[in-house]
Amino acid sequence: MDQLSIHTSRITPGTPMDANKVLKDFHRDYPHIIFIRLQWQDYSGVMRALVLPIEETYIILAEETQPFHVPPLLSNCSVTNQYLPDASARHVQWLVPDWSSIRLASDPKSAMVMCGVVGTTISKPVPNGDLCPRRALVDIVRQARELWGLRFLVGFEVEFQVMKVSSVTGEYVKHSQGPGNFSVSGLRDPCYRYVQQCVQQLLALGVHIHGIHSEGKRGQYEIALKPLPPLQAVDQLHLVHDYLKDTFAQHGYMATMAPKPVISDPHTIGQHMHLSLESVNGDHETSFLAGILKRLPMICAFSLPHTLSYERRLPFLAGETVCWGTEARIAPIRKIEASHWEIRCIDATANMYLTLAAILGAGLLGLEGQEPLLWPDLGDFTIESKTWEEPLPRTLQESVAWLARKADDFGTIFGLPLIQRYIELKQYEISQVGGMNPVKLRELFIELF
Repeated sequence: MDQLSIHTSRITPGTPMDANKVLKDFHRDYPHIIFIRLQWQDYSGVMRALVLPIEETYIILAEETQPFHVPPLLSNCSVTNQYLPDASARHVQWLVPDWSSIRLASDPKSAMVMCGVVGTTISKPVPNGDLCPRRALVDIVRQARELWGLRFLVGFEVEFQVMKVSSVTGEYVKHSQGPGNFSVSGLRDPCYRYVQQCVQQLLALGVHIHGIHSEGKRGQYEIALKPLPPLQAVDQLHLVHDYLKDTFAQHGYMATMAPKPVISDPHTIGQHMHLSLESVNGDHETSFLAGILKRLPMICAFSLPHTLSYERRLPFLAGETVCWGTEARIAPIRKIEASHWEIRCIDATANMYLTLAAILGAGLLGLEGQEPLLWPDLGDFTIESKTWEEPLPRTLQESVAWLARKADDFGTIFGLPLIQRYIELKQYEISQVGGMNPVKLRELFIELF
């Protein structure tokens, strides 16, 4: 079989008539809508938005030739809102709304639509989505279906805690304090009523929620989302984040999914992903898992994408070594049942479109190469235990270096332009956050994530 390749055909929206119909139908059902929030997630994991009055949105759609222009933020802007030094001012980007993703925002006057991003330069005037994370995920899912007869279901565990501003120091401190680990006492914490309020709103929108429970040792909650196809699962995840943050903001608090909000607090926050594989052409489980494990250090550059992410590099959190096991929560990949895994080395600062595309693409590379599963099942107690010599990256610098060394391998998943730009931006971010005040850095992450 030919080497796995990405088709970087231009991304185009549906016809203006189709977009207009979707928007008009939605507006008819929700006539109180005044604003349309066009959202996209950049390489740093930051969610960005262009907000338009709905009447202006209709005008732009009707004109056909006038796209939704935005600055080149997708791959040129760091988590600190600094542009790459050599970012081209002549690079033009615009948004490609996926109108099937339109949903009510938590602001009752707004609707939100997830977008892809296309770009042009003077030397390449034809619009293309080479750098678009959403395009990357769509292409990987399509190739899995067409080349291997594979379909996926993806579900996320949304962990979070609630912060408030200290009246004494002016810094963020933890507000939710209830006992965790499924404790009923944690549900008596005053914050929990706002969790319920948010979940009720999400259920009314048709969000698929499996359950809610208190998490961690103290002061955390988790909302488990039911599985959906990959793109819809990530879109739904962002909708849940938006509602959580807005619900608590309305009451003067901050819901955060930042990996370690408080330096002195041992609590960390992850965003575990459940991935199920369905094959119509035979059993592909073993080589698919092998492909992911072989490339797990590179995947960490996407799934643990910031310096603070590596404070979760511990057993029972993100894991320490490249390994897997049936019901082995100590490992970064926990097998639940046949062709169903929980990927644990992920946090909410990740661009989840890129992260999921990297995981699925690595699995497909494993299938293409018929790669053997060299790692034993750590959940099998009949297997003699041993010390694993391949650690997960200890820092973002290490994971980015892994990705740079294997750029050609991952380039077959994303295309080299995306990989090279992602590495460049991460290296710039490392230099930017290295000199920041640790408290200010965590405050920034609490606000963004």
